[in-house]
Amino acid sequence: MTIGDSRVGKSTVLRLLIDLFCTQEKQIKVYDHDTRFKLAAYSEIAPIKSIDFFRGGTDIMVDEFNGNCDALVVDMPGQYLDKVIQYIHKVHLFKLLNDCGWRLTFLHPISHRLDCVEYLEQLLDAFEGLADYIVVKNQYFDKQFSQYHRSGVDQKLITLNGTDAILKELNKYSYETIESLCLPYSAVSKRLEIYSVYRAYTYRWAKSFHNSIINNPIAKNYLGLVEPALNNEYLGIEEDEYNF
Repeated sequence: MTIGDSRVGKSTVLRLLIDLFCTQEKQIKVYDHDTRFKLAAYSEIAPIKSIDFFRGGTDIMVDEFNGNCDALVVDMPGQYLDKVIQYIHKVHLFKLLNDCGWRLTFLHPISHRLDCVEYLEQLLDAFEGLADYIVVKNQYFDKQFSQYHRSGVDQKLITLNGTDAILKELNKYSYETIESLCLPYSAVSKRLEIYSVYRAYTYRWAKSFHNSIINNPIAKNYLGLVEPALNNEYLGIEEDEYNF
């Protein structure tokens, strides 16, 4: 479940994660709780349904807990943390998950802003060891993340067996091109109308994030991923093609 402040990269991280799950041939279902339809480009890769937990969406998820999926992926909207916390307590979500042998992993992107750190701390305080936590430091916004480290919330994350990963900055022209064509990141290399440089940037950016997850034993375990690390075929290209 992606969660956190608005416009910190939740949907971007989730899209990268969908590509990674598909690379490992995981059976997944994706639920979009956001209203901006940022996952639309992935509808041909994985089943995507709109869901609203605040209006009875829990029943849909409970049915899936007893299905054959390896993972259920949910993209939550920003600015609703209090409401999400209340909902999880109200429906006894952790008990439902535990009864079915599932566990909840929060994927929490952060930027340079203090609001992100406060959101994260509120989340950790609300659920402590009941959930797993992966913080994604989005370098589009910052490289140092001084608020995150100065606040001590990074140490609190460690005490709860959480971990963090890096999402490097993607060249803005590459990102804008992908968004304008409504493409999955894994499909970019096959679109020859996109400048080769943009395809190269996107390839390296996605591969870097995937390796940041795969090479992190805690994150890999929480997301149900396996070795070996992804190869170059997930983008349908050879590494040498982008060695300039």
